[in-house]
Amino acid sequence: MLAIGLLGWLAWGIAVRCVELPPEMVERVTPSVCYYDFSGRLLHVERGYDYRWNFPIPLKELPPEMIRYVLAVEDRNFYRHHGFDFWAAFRATRQLLLNGHILSGASTITMQVMTMFTGRERTLRYKVRQILLACQWEKGHSKEETLEFYFNHLPFGGKIYGIEAAAQYYFGHSARELNRNEMILLSGLPQGPGKYRPDRYPVRAIQRRDVVLHLLIRNGVLTEAEATEIRHEPLRYRRFDMPYWPRQRDTHFFEMARKSAPGRREYPLALDSELQNAVLVALKRGQERLSGVKDAAAVVIENATGKIRSCVGTLNFADPVDGAVNAALAWRSPGSALKPFIYGEAIYGGMIVAETKLKDEKLLFDDYRPGNFDGVFRGEVPAQEALADSLNTPAVRLLQKVGVQRVLDLLNRQRLLRPGVVRQGERLGLSLAIGGTESNLVALTRGYARLAGASEGNPWLEDVGEGRGTQELWTPGVREMLLKMLRHRPIPGGGGLEAAWKTGTSNGNRDAWCFAVTPEWTVGVWMGNKSGAASPELIGAAAAAPVAAVILQLLHRETQPVWKSDGETLTQTVLCAKTGLAMGAECPEPMSGTTVTGIPLAVCQECRQGKLAPGLQKTRILSPQPGEYLANGRNANGVEIVRMVLRNQPAEVHLYVDGEYRGRHLSGDKVELSVGGHRLNVWGGDGWQPAEIFLQVKGGD
Repeated sequence: MLAIGLLGWLAWGIAVRCVELPPEMVERVTPSVCYYDFSGRLLHVERGYDYRWNFPIPLKELPPEMIRYVLAVEDRNFYRHHGFDFWAAFRATRQLLLNGHILSGASTITMQVMTMFTGRERTLRYKVRQILLACQWEKGHSKEETLEFYFNHLPFGGKIYGIEAAAQYYFGHSARELNRNEMILLSGLPQGPGKYRPDRYPVRAIQRRDVVLHLLIRNGVLTEAEATEIRHEPLRYRRFDMPYWPRQRDTHFFEMARKSAPGRREYPLALDSELQNAVLVALKRGQERLSGVKDAAAVVIENATGKIRSCVGTLNFADPVDGAVNAALAWRSPGSALKPFIYGEAIYGGMIVAETKLKDEKLLFDDYRPGNFDGVFRGEVPAQEALADSLNTPAVRLLQKVGVQRVLDLLNRQRLLRPGVVRQGERLGLSLAIGGTESNLVALTRGYARLAGASEGNPWLEDVGEGRGTQELWTPGVREMLLKMLRHRPIPGGGGLEAAWKTGTSNGNRDAWCFAVTPEWTVGVWMGNKSGAASPELIGAAAAAPVAAVILQLLHRETQPVWKSDGETLTQTVLCAKTGLAMGAECPEPMSGTTVTGIPLAVCQECRQGKLAPGLQKTRILSPQPGEYLANGRNANGVEIVRMVLRNQPAEVHLYVDGEYRGRHLSGDKVELSVGGHRLNVWGGDGWQPAEIFLQVKGGD
């Protein structure tokens, strides 16, 4: 007999090890996800697994009475068995044999948890497997974990699962706030969730509550007096004719927040829901006045935090054709919207300031002949006018001078271009200046917000703190000068509101853009058709700018923008009146201008008369000499470079490499150059003539 018992116990142990609940069955039971606006108001609830309403709650936050009631009714020996209660099974079997029908069950809480995964069957094979799964479950989970899972996944009628969802749905408050009458009523529902739910069968629900009270009295948990007292506590039902959990049709913002931080159950959004509604109205009104234009999108960023307070990606989410398409993330030609970043890089390299004269004349390339939008050329114009009027030929000339790849690298570091557009300067060519690539509204609006010093980090969530971007956008002085240039013209429809702004119109009038910046806010607007259909009315200044102005006025309805300068980032100086560059000894006429503190501006060369003026010395590059050099090492990124010593006269100079300012340089310092052609410029400062040489670096591999 002992041997038979030992063999039976061994077989049982082997069977328990062989039957295991697949982990993916547990992982798939995901809870509902809640989204709150920045003020904490619940905006949207996304159903969980199997379209359920389910809001898990820690076991320690449940009222102790609730746990005591459920254990007394469902599994009195919960803390004494290991998944299967042999004594309860023996008692149930004995009652069945003596009475001919079931008086009490033997299913433990752990076995009921297994039923949540495997469903219910009335077969012996199913029951044995359920017992084995329960025993195996308890080997890897504590009693507290099992009990918490049980309370959080019990069915309470329809698609309501878990005690928290049941408390909210039936009584309009959390399980933490249930009174005893409500606890006991809910304790009885899982035995027949569809049969006893109080919103449909209130009488049955009360009858079931009384059955549970009777069991609690019989099991010694409550006295008759306590039960009578509990019956008189109110059942605080909510109004069942009103939906409890909010659902939004337009889920774009929620999807972007979830993608930015996957796996969360609660998302405190950066979204200002009232502003979102106002922006949607402004977009619809702007779209309605345009012929052949069906869609629009907008992004609003609070510069102080870098948070996206509004993002409208569609005018009608319910539109059966493309209403669910998020235009704020669609990759499209930005037109001239990238020009400020070309100008900013030129300012950063000491090539121009706001007053520098740029040529607006015909450009003829073999396969590229850019012209202005209005077909008119203006000759020489100050840089700030060329940018404010969005002239194409000055921007193309400036891009050629700065370098396509250099600007492309900047745009990619700032995440302004479609992923994958990293090193294709030769293919893009100078068309980059007027929209020969792709960007999207969210990326561009964030790029413009960086001009105002917007913080980096997760822009979609309120509870994610500030961070740093891939690279800070230039220096405060460069940004201040660029924003000043972008304020040169008033924004259409702005009512005198002072804003830095820039428009863009894609080739063929398929997209109209406007980006507007104040010290407090950055607004991006796109008008067009998601299908890509063109319209003659899709012009940035006429279609998108007035809408951006309306949104800015909403944002500044109480206070006007205040543009401040600390007086240290920009320096008042004397420039050459002819070129708008640094005054040289040969320049006959000066004018007042502004430069960026710490970035020397290139000296005017046009006023030279063929020889040095008295007192002007020539800066010299003593070594290296112009010619070809072989790479002799690699940098930290593995790129082949040549390291060479630069000797110069005077002993300290300003160094430029390919137009990029490298700072002050002492004779004898080393300089690193990558494979390719390079232009080195050095300038000794006031009273010195700049010097220039060209080098070619060849790969050593």
